[in-house]
Amino acid sequence: MARRLPFSKLHISKRLQLAPNHMSNGDKWMAVLFSDEEKCNLDGPDGNIKYWHDLRKEPRSVFSRQSGGGSVMVWAAFNFNCQVGLAFLDG
Repeated sequence: MARRLPFSKLHISKRLQLAPNHMSNGDKWMAVLFSDEEKCNLDGPDGNIKYWHDLRKEPRSVFSRQSGGGSVMVWAAFNFNCQVGLAFLDG
């Protein structure tokens, strides 16, 4: 994992000052829609697979299905008043 510096006291105080300003403008948030999509693979992530292992022990073996195992792509969204159910995407 990439290393990062923890939040400083200055970062924390600036975030706490910023949050009430955005919370008080409720009308602005009525027009915002948050959405995301995710591809879930049956046999793990696409591409290179890396994992940490103890060099004093045998490495773990990874198996995969001959056809790749399959995957599903899902999409969902929500806004101030409601949420959209999961949509399963083809292709």
